[in-house]
Amino acid sequence: MRWVLGVTLLALAACVNSASDPTRKSADVSISGNLTLKGSEPGAWWAVTDDQGRVWKITSPTPDQIATFQRAQNHRVSIEGRRQEKYLNFEQIRPSRVITAR
Repeated sequence: MRWVLGVTLLALAACVNSASDPTRKSADVSISGNLTLKGSEPGAWWAVTDDQGRVWKITSPTPDQIATFQRAQNHRVSIEGRRQEKYLNFEQIRPSRVITAR
């Protein structure tokens, strides 16, 4: 009986730790880095490589944001938005605000 209780408590602790991990759920984030277009059409996607070398896939950009990205390609940008679940090995962000370097 004690063994079952011990295993149950360990499982609950693991669930709490994974649920409280901010990298596993949506959160507001702000990132800065170099904006690039990855891949080739029709599957190309926009990304920002931050100062730590992490690649952030930009999800669901608006038409206005895409126009901004096309003008700012290969330049430094800052993006504020919601962190999304990882896609393969890439971080993901749904942008709410994009600031281009001048």
